[in-house]
Amino acid sequence: MIEIERGINADPGRVWELVSDLENWGRMLPTMQSVTRLGGPGATTVGARFEVRQPGLPKAVYEITEWRPEHGFTWVASSPGVRTSATHEVASGDGGTRLALGIVWAGPLAGIVRALLGSKARGMVEQEADTFARLAEER
Repeated sequence: MIEIERGINADPGRVWELVSDLENWGRMLPTMQSVTRLGGPGATTVGARFEVRQPGLPKAVYEITEWRPEHGFTWVASSPGVRTSATHEVASGDGGTRLALGIVWAGPLAGIVRALLGSKARGMVEQEADTFARLAEER
């Protein structure tokens, strides 16, 4: 499991505004080439699906399995032998906001994925947390 936390000197609502703006992640995060909603426009909620393209990784389709406005969400992508679950949590803390981002791989090929991509994925998640923090604090 990868879990990265950041304390952000910004209102939780501002952090959530950035974290929940999935379709703009390709423009705001250097770790994302694009995030495209599948199935046409609609509410971002449980069941919404997104095609995610990231540098050096195969495209993946993530489905939101948990959506808690202002607090966080989880989305999951499945490929043969591995299921990737990514969490995004926003909480008030110490006069600002605590952002926690995580990735868990499960399935028969999870160990291989961890060995091949674990270090790269950790770096990408750290970069995402740093970028969300910088963007939230710029305002």
